[in-house]
Amino acid sequence: MNIAYILNATVRSGGATKSFMQMLRGLIREGINPVVIVPDREGIYNDLQEMGIKVYATTFRMQAYPDCSTLKRKLLSPLKLLARIVVNHRAEKVITHILRENAIDIVHSNVGPLNVGFRAAQKLGLPHISHLREYGKLDFGIRYFPSIKSFYRRLDEAPRSYSICITRDIQRHHHQDGKATSRVIYNGICPRMEEMPQTAQHSHDFFLYAGRIEPAKGVRSLLDAYLSYVLKTPNSLPLKLAGNASDKNYLQDLQRFVAVNGLKRRVTFLGDRSDITDLMREARAIIIPSPHEGFGRCMPEAMMQGCLAIGRDTSGTKEQFDNGLELTGQEIGLRYTTTEQLASLLAEVGQCPAENYQPYRERAFRVVNTLYTQESNVREILQFYKEILKK
Repeated sequence: MNIAYILNATVRSGGATKSFMQMLRGLIREGINPVVIVPDREGIYNDLQEMGIKVYATTFRMQAYPDCSTLKRKLLSPLKLLARIVVNHRAEKVITHILRENAIDIVHSNVGPLNVGFRAAQKLGLPHISHLREYGKLDFGIRYFPSIKSFYRRLDEAPRSYSICITRDIQRHHHQDGKATSRVIYNGICPRMEEMPQTAQHSHDFFLYAGRIEPAKGVRSLLDAYLSYVLKTPNSLPLKLAGNASDKNYLQDLQRFVAVNGLKRRVTFLGDRSDITDLMREARAIIIPSPHEGFGRCMPEAMMQGCLAIGRDTSGTKEQFDNGLELTGQEIGLRYTTTEQLASLLAEVGQCPAENYQPYRERAFRVVNTLYTQESNVREILQFYKEILKK
């Protein structure tokens, strides 16, 4: 089975990229012959070449309007949009040639707002899968071009068009629930593990945030809650934020907030880290403050390392909590909905012995090791491929 994968980015630390690489490794073991098409020769382009995978680089962009968050960007938006249309038109021709040359059976776009693979597949009469990993406007501020209605027509009306949604809520959000052409398949976090890793002895007790430093991730609300916690709690635990900040102005705003409120000795911006697994094992708890998290790999990744999770009770984070409650009959983490509730949870978790939350950690590990393994992800995707080709 020859599958062409279209990726929107090559950044190794991106959640969509990490999920794709986990999926790809498992599918290769099951006999899938992949061809990967990426927009540049950075990051995982080199990793894929080292793995011996056939990988092509051709410039393309997502099917969305350019960012208009500042006056300068708004003024340049028409030119950028025109350039994006031209670049994508050229890419479609290149990708069509690649698909034909490699006798591709299915085209699988790794995120929803990519149109180049879909249009190339339509030209050749090939089935196309849109892997819906995002809400769109809610989490990434994506404004679909030319409209959200055109995006849904692509999903609903185009021949041989299918979707994989990473949560039930994502599927509902994009009106794909109940449709024979759509499947909910959770991300594969890692291979199934026999037992939960031993957590560190908390000799460096701290709270952890792991993810991109950007407004959509709710980092500022986390800092608001942390400030409230520090002001009310003697001997408060430090907060470490691990992740890359693409918007330097936003990062500077957060750093100013930390400085103005006297938190510089308590809050550390670590940047992008390669030792995130170690940090998860050492942390008292990981915090997921995003108001609209599609799936949120960092939470199940932390749970697999025996780390307690404190998460906002919305979107993909809520679905993971709900899945755990349904599977075990008890909570697998601590939920909150307001900044005040998060501050209270930080105080509660910071003051209680870490051992008090061991049952949460054990239940969480069991749930992730059941629902979000690489094996289950690959099994369900492979089955979907087979169903599509039978049609």
